[in-house]
Amino acid sequence: MTTASLLARPGHDITGEVVTGREDTDAREREEAALAAFVAARPELAVTPGLGRALASVVVAAAAAWPGVSLAAARFVAALAPRLAADRPVEAALAELCTGDMYLACACVDGDPRALAQFDRLLVPIVERAASRRGATPSQQNDLQQIVRERLLMPRPSAPEEAHARLAEYSGRGSLRAWIRVVATRETLRLLARPQREVSGDEEAMAALMPADAGPEVEHLKQHYREAFKEAFREAVAGLSDRERVLLRQHALDGLSIDRLADFYKVHRSTTARWVEGARRAVLEKTRRALGRRLHVPAAELDSIMRLIDSRLDITLPTLLREPGAAPSPSSKKG
Repeated sequence: MTTASLLARPGHDITGEVVTGREDTDAREREEAALAAFVAARPELAVTPGLGRALASVVVAAAAAWPGVSLAAARFVAALAPRLAADRPVEAALAELCTGDMYLACACVDGDPRALAQFDRLLVPIVERAASRRGATPSQQNDLQQIVRERLLMPRPSAPEEAHARLAEYSGRGSLRAWIRVVATRETLRLLARPQREVSGDEEAMAALMPADAGPEVEHLKQHYREAFKEAFREAVAGLSDRERVLLRQHALDGLSIDRLADFYKVHRSTTARWVEGARRAVLEKTRRALGRRLHVPAAELDSIMRLIDSRLDITLPTLLREPGAAPSPSSKKG
């Protein structure tokens, strides 16, 4: 039986209501497009009369659940199709999926701004609850929100051949909220289990900043200002804005290039380059202020110290950013 014959149901729309003229044509076109996308994605599955209507109905209902979110119907059906069990009638398998949640997830993976905003409204309270139940501080909760966002929304640099966000792996067989909760709980446990590494992390950062063979000037700074350096750096990182911190983690820790960041944020590469450099300068400026409060040294000596930090900051940043919950909250508001 051909696709055209399966879709030939003159006088009815996808809900079964009697329609005429343009409405009838639009309904049949939606059904035909949905069915074509499904057949292209799962050619081995049996096509039954009414499948086009069922698919089109799912698309309409899912889109209605997220007003303003933009996602092409064919793209959504192509994402649904691989998740349907092969041993079940297609209509029954469709009914078992959280198709509305899948619609939002697909739009987020595609970078739709309104979808990402809706996703954030789901994520924040879920992470807050998961973290607070295990005693995370407000600062740690903020960091965990960024970590979970990155885990779910950013492509994995370790697998460039699979350059997709982990959210693309959401199967739709449970609610999106429950899926986020699993990730949030796991990241909370991982973060709160690591306080014993704070000292070694600081030592690693100091070793990167002040290598043993760097000469007598660096050795002098190491002996006299080591603790001040540690506190100033940690305060500087904790004082970053959310966007500055996540950009530096994506670039310095996760290894995302300027081009990959530009692709993710849907902006020109010069914009992401400016953002990353701005975040880097923010670390330096906040470190200078923090050191100035602690060291009380002449401006010329502080300038000399900052030149050293500037020259080695890119080596030190990955270690400073690796332990997001270890940094103390700054006394001032985030910049």
